[in-house]
Amino acid sequence: MQKLELSRRNVLLLGSGAVALLLGVYPAMRQIGCYPAPPEPFEHLGAKSAAIYALLGDFLAPPGGPLPGSGGDLESLRRLDRLLGSVPSTTATLLRALPLAFEHSTALDRYGARSLYHLPPDRQREFLVEWAEADDLIRAQLFMALRSTVGMMYFERPEVVRAMHIAPGCG
Repeated sequence: MQKLELSRRNVLLLGSGAVALLLGVYPAMRQIGCYPAPPEPFEHLGAKSAAIYALLGDFLAPPGGPLPGSGGDLESLRRLDRLLGSVPSTTATLLRALPLAFEHSTALDRYGARSLYHLPPDRQREFLVEWAEADDLIRAQLFMALRSTVGMMYFERPEVVRAMHIAPGCG
Protein backbone atom coordinates (compact mmCIF):
# COMPACT_ATOMS: atom_id res chain seq x y z
CA MET A 1 0.00 0.00 0.00
CA GLN A 2 1.37 3.36 -1.03
CA LYS A 3 1.61 6.09 1.56
CA LEU A 4 0.00 9.42 0.64
CA GLU A 5 2.48 12.23 0.96
CA LEU A 6 1.20 15.71 1.65
CA SER A 7 3.21 17.54 -0.93
CA ARG A 8 2.07 20.82 -2.43
CA ARG A 9 1.12 18.98 -5.59
CA ASN A 10 -1.09 16.47 -3.74
CA VAL A 11 -2.74 19.18 -1.67
CA LEU A 12 -3.43 21.17 -4.85
CA LEU A 13 -4.88 18.10 -6.62
CA LEU A 14 -7.03 17.13 -3.63
CA GLY A 15 -8.23 20.72 -3.20
CA SER A 16 -9.06 21.01 -6.90
CA GLY A 17 -10.92 17.69 -6.76
CA ALA A 18 -12.91 18.80 -3.72
CA VAL A 19 -13.85 22.11 -5.37
CA ALA A 20 -14.90 20.30 -8.56
CA LEU A 21 -17.01 17.87 -6.53
CA LEU A 22 -18.70 20.69 -4.64
CA LEU A 23 -19.39 22.60 -7.85
CA GLY A 24 -20.99 19.47 -9.31
CA VAL A 25 -23.01 18.58 -6.21
CA TYR A 26 -24.30 22.07 -5.38
CA PRO A 27 -26.66 22.42 -8.38
CA ALA A 28 -27.93 18.88 -7.86
CA MET A 29 -28.63 19.53 -4.19
CA ARG A 30 -30.54 22.72 -4.99
CA GLN A 31 -32.61 20.75 -7.50
CA ILE A 32 -33.76 18.18 -4.93
CA GLY A 33 -35.84 20.57 -2.86
CA CYS A 34 -38.79 19.77 -0.61
CA TYR A 35 -42.30 19.20 -1.87
CA PRO A 36 -45.47 19.33 0.21
CA ALA A 37 -47.29 16.12 0.94
CA PRO A 38 -50.30 15.69 -1.35
CA PRO A 39 -53.67 16.59 0.19
CA GLU A 40 -54.49 12.89 0.21
CA PRO A 41 -52.41 9.78 -0.38
CA PHE A 42 -52.28 8.67 -3.98
CA GLU A 43 -51.65 5.14 -5.12
CA HIS A 44 -49.46 5.91 -8.13
CA LEU A 45 -48.53 9.59 -7.85
CA GLY A 46 -45.71 10.70 -5.55
CA ALA A 47 -45.55 13.97 -3.61
CA LYS A 48 -43.04 15.54 -6.02
CA SER A 49 -44.99 14.63 -9.16
CA ALA A 50 -48.29 15.71 -7.56
CA ALA A 51 -46.86 19.12 -6.60
CA ILE A 52 -45.37 19.71 -10.04
CA TYR A 53 -48.48 18.50 -11.90
CA ALA A 54 -50.61 20.80 -9.69
CA LEU A 55 -48.42 23.77 -10.65
CA LEU A 56 -48.42 22.85 -14.36
CA GLY A 57 -52.15 22.08 -14.37
CA ASP A 58 -52.96 25.42 -12.76
CA PHE A 59 -50.88 27.15 -15.43
CA LEU A 60 -52.76 25.48 -18.29
CA ALA A 61 -56.25 25.55 -16.72
CA PRO A 62 -56.11 28.23 -14.03
CA PRO A 63 -58.53 28.40 -11.13
CA GLY A 64 -61.11 31.15 -10.93
CA GLY A 65 -62.16 31.12 -14.57
CA PRO A 66 -65.55 30.29 -16.03
CA LEU A 67 -64.96 26.55 -15.58
CA PRO A 68 -65.09 24.72 -12.25
CA GLY A 69 -61.90 23.77 -10.45
CA SER A 70 -58.54 23.90 -12.18
CA GLY A 71 -56.07 21.70 -13.99
CA GLY A 72 -54.07 21.29 -10.80
CA ASP A 73 -56.82 20.78 -8.23
CA LEU A 74 -57.35 17.66 -6.17
CA GLU A 75 -59.89 16.10 -8.55
CA SER A 76 -57.54 16.53 -11.51
CA LEU A 77 -54.74 14.88 -9.53
CA ARG A 78 -57.07 12.01 -8.56
CA ARG A 79 -57.89 11.46 -12.22
CA LEU A 80 -54.18 11.46 -13.08
CA ASP A 81 -53.52 8.93 -10.31
CA ARG A 82 -56.23 6.64 -11.74
CA LEU A 83 -54.79 7.11 -15.22
CA LEU A 84 -51.33 6.09 -14.01
CA GLY A 85 -52.84 2.89 -12.64
CA SER A 86 -54.65 2.02 -15.85
CA VAL A 87 -51.98 2.51 -18.52
CA PRO A 88 -49.08 0.15 -19.34
CA SER A 89 -46.05 0.56 -17.10
CA THR A 90 -43.95 2.14 -19.87
CA THR A 91 -46.60 4.82 -20.42
CA ALA A 92 -46.93 5.38 -16.67
CA THR A 93 -43.16 5.85 -16.44
CA LEU A 94 -43.29 8.48 -19.18
CA LEU A 95 -46.19 10.27 -17.46
CA ARG A 96 -44.22 10.31 -14.21
CA ALA A 97 -41.13 11.66 -16.01
CA LEU A 98 -42.99 14.36 -17.97
CA PRO A 99 -43.26 16.93 -15.15
CA LEU A 100 -39.56 16.44 -14.36
CA ALA A 101 -38.66 17.81 -17.79
CA PHE A 102 -40.24 21.11 -16.75
CA GLU A 103 -39.12 20.96 -13.12
CA HIS A 104 -35.43 20.37 -13.73
CA SER A 105 -34.92 22.12 -17.05
CA THR A 106 -34.54 25.31 -15.04
CA ALA A 107 -31.09 24.06 -13.97
CA LEU A 108 -29.86 24.71 -17.49
CA ASP A 109 -31.80 27.92 -17.84
CA ARG A 110 -30.90 31.45 -16.85
CA TYR A 111 -32.39 30.89 -13.39
CA GLY A 112 -29.46 28.75 -12.36
CA ALA A 113 -29.95 25.63 -10.35
CA ARG A 114 -33.44 26.36 -9.04
CA SER A 115 -36.24 23.93 -9.79
CA LEU A 116 -39.42 25.27 -11.35
CA TYR A 117 -41.52 24.53 -8.28
CA HIS A 118 -39.19 26.59 -6.07
CA LEU A 119 -39.03 29.66 -8.32
CA PRO A 120 -41.10 32.72 -7.41
CA PRO A 121 -44.56 32.64 -9.09
CA ASP A 122 -43.73 35.38 -11.62
CA ARG A 123 -40.64 33.47 -12.78
CA GLN A 124 -42.61 30.21 -12.93
CA ARG A 125 -45.12 31.85 -15.24
CA GLU A 126 -42.42 33.46 -17.38
CA PHE A 127 -40.61 30.14 -17.71
CA LEU A 128 -43.78 28.24 -18.67
CA VAL A 129 -44.80 30.90 -21.19
CA GLU A 130 -41.41 30.41 -22.85
CA TRP A 131 -42.09 26.68 -23.04
CA ALA A 132 -45.55 27.34 -24.50
CA GLU A 133 -44.04 29.57 -27.20
CA ALA A 134 -40.98 27.39 -27.85
CA ASP A 135 -40.06 26.93 -31.48
CA ASP A 136 -37.61 24.06 -30.99
CA LEU A 137 -39.05 20.61 -31.60
CA ILE A 138 -38.21 18.94 -28.28
CA ARG A 139 -39.69 21.61 -26.03
CA ALA A 140 -42.73 21.96 -28.31
CA GLN A 141 -43.39 18.21 -28.16
CA LEU A 142 -42.95 18.06 -24.38
CA PHE A 143 -45.33 20.99 -23.94
CA MET A 144 -47.87 19.33 -26.25
CA ALA A 145 -47.59 16.13 -24.18
CA LEU A 146 -48.22 18.20 -21.04
CA ARG A 147 -51.25 19.87 -22.62
CA SER A 148 -52.63 16.48 -23.62
CA THR A 149 -52.12 15.10 -20.12
CA VAL A 150 -53.78 18.09 -18.47
CA GLY A 151 -56.56 17.79 -21.04
CA MET A 152 -57.21 14.23 -19.91
CA MET A 153 -57.00 15.24 -16.25
CA TYR A 154 -59.20 18.30 -16.43
CA PHE A 155 -61.17 18.88 -19.61
CA GLU A 156 -62.75 15.41 -19.57
CA ARG A 157 -64.22 15.87 -16.10
CA PRO A 158 -68.05 15.67 -16.28
CA GLU A 159 -68.58 18.99 -14.47
CA VAL A 160 -66.14 20.77 -16.80
CA VAL A 161 -67.80 19.27 -19.89
CA ARG A 162 -71.21 20.43 -18.59
CA ALA A 163 -69.85 23.94 -17.91
CA MET A 164 -68.49 24.10 -21.48
CA HIS A 165 -71.98 23.17 -22.76
CA ILE A 166 -70.61 20.34 -24.88
CA ALA A 167 -72.87 17.43 -25.76
CA PRO A 168 -71.75 14.16 -24.17
CA GLY A 169 -69.52 12.04 -26.40
CA CYS A 170 -70.69 8.93 -28.16
CA GLY A 171 -69.87 5.46 -26.84
